[in-house]
Amino acid sequence: MNSFKRTMTAVGTAVALAAVGALTAPAAHAAPGAAPAARQAALTSDPETKSLEVTVGDASIRQRTDKTFVVHIEGGENATPYRVDVRRAGTDKIVAVVDSLKYYSDYDEEMGYGTRHWYVGDKQPLVLADMTDYELDVYARDYKGNELPRRNAGRSTYAIDARVEAKSSRQEFSLDAIDTQVTGTVTAIHPRTGERLPLAGARVRATLGEGWADGVSDAQGKFTTTVAALGTEKALTHTVALASGDTEVSVTAPSTIRAQQGILTLTSTAPLTARYGTGVPVLGKLSRRADDGTIKPAAGQSVAAAGAGKGQATAGPDGSYTLLPPIFRTGSVNVSVATSSWLMGDGTRTATVAKVTHTTKVVEDKVVSTDKYGSLTLGAKITVDGITSQQAPVEIQFRTTSGQWITKTSLAVPYNKPFTVKVLPSRWYSATGWRVYTPGTKNIGPSTGTKVLLQNRAGTQISGERFAPLQAVKGKQLSVSAVLRTSTPEGLVPYAGQKVRYYFRPDGSTVWKEMGTSVSGAYGAVNMKFTAQTSGYWRIRFVDADANHLISMGREGRIEVIG
Repeated sequence: MNSFKRTMTAVGTAVALAAVGALTAPAAHAAPGAAPAARQAALTSDPETKSLEVTVGDASIRQRTDKTFVVHIEGGENATPYRVDVRRAGTDKIVAVVDSLKYYSDYDEEMGYGTRHWYVGDKQPLVLADMTDYELDVYARDYKGNELPRRNAGRSTYAIDARVEAKSSRQEFSLDAIDTQVTGTVTAIHPRTGERLPLAGARVRATLGEGWADGVSDAQGKFTTTVAALGTEKALTHTVALASGDTEVSVTAPSTIRAQQGILTLTSTAPLTARYGTGVPVLGKLSRRADDGTIKPAAGQSVAAAGAGKGQATAGPDGSYTLLPPIFRTGSVNVSVATSSWLMGDGTRTATVAKVTHTTKVVEDKVVSTDKYGSLTLGAKITVDGITSQQAPVEIQFRTTSGQWITKTSLAVPYNKPFTVKVLPSRWYSATGWRVYTPGTKNIGPSTGTKVLLQNRAGTQISGERFAPLQAVKGKQLSVSAVLRTSTPEGLVPYAGQKVRYYFRPDGSTVWKEMGTSVSGAYGAVNMKFTAQTSGYWRIRFVDADANHLISMGREGRIEVIG
């Protein structure tokens, strides 16, 4: 027999219970300590309050440091409590009424916000005849003045220094021995007399792992309850406490799990065909070797799938299970007993995915055409090996000099039909190649074009710009010069014999005017002289590119004209 011992302060945070029955609100009267009038007025006048949530907060009996007891109500939502009736638990007998409630808040004026508010019956400490559990009924009003009675807003134990002693009938647990009977007594100091007496009518909660059960102490403070674990816990903790108390230390007892041998079978032995991203049924049965040596269903225990599909399923009452792992590729689905403290594994069973439908391919991807501005028209087709009414999501991506692929544009196209799309060059990155990619959908696979598509026009560059003199005398000459180069596999080289154009934009204007043309020399040099007329910006542009080259723009330079 396993024993528990503990000491606990039996004052506490209320356990919120579901509303039972209906209450009739008492006669209306002023509500001492109600929420500030300004807040109430704001709620009433705000047109959006029609959609506000309105709830009455949980109530409890709490012990103060001077060992007196007061009613405590959490703030709730947009409701103001004005009265609390205290009933002996399980009865309709009202033993106290608290109708003076003070409003509290952690609102910080400096920070401008608060996280919670509450009400306390400070002026009406509770002095109750019996040391036991009590239930609290709260009466409140919403921001419109409507009555909001809440029965069983909380349950608390009225006692000081409660102590629980308990015994458990079992210490070791298995799937065949999953519960235990807990018996014990609870005593406490009576708040009025100061005597330590049996605590009657107190709700005692026993927990075992994730399972719990309540019992109520009798007139001698004795209680009995049976609690069972769920059989899925990783470890067991066995505790007993007052369900309606606020305790610092829980009484605990050592509890261990005796694992049983799992027996795993797989009935899905034929090769499987699955649609991409869709679960395919993998069936089997999970049993266990019971404590008496017989074979029983391992109901409630889990199996797991890994490999070509991942998932988990729980065995039913007869031990049968159905895994539905989403499938993304062909290969093996490996089924095993899921990690459990209650059931030992039984190796791996394998189902084979022989075919996955609704996979895709990018085919016929190519550069259809280019223009001198750097735009490309790309063509491709997205094939899918299955029937679908969906469209293919497509991303046109370019590769940066660091090797990163970045999406430039997205579109949707029909599957199994050729398409073309025009993409503009990136303003921020230098593209070293392009590709077509489809990310797929939840049930259609992704794929990437195997080709890196290249811009078939050579790039050009205007560099070494000079604008002289920076301050020119009106009527005198000024010159604008630079070097035109083109890209080759060996790098940038002079681009001779090409016409460039010269443009001017006066200060204060946004319009560029062509001022003349010249042809690049053997070393790519370009130069032209002009008569200084007015201050402004000059620029050289190469815009007369042939079918094998791209245009380029030189930087702007300002020349001030004086005189």
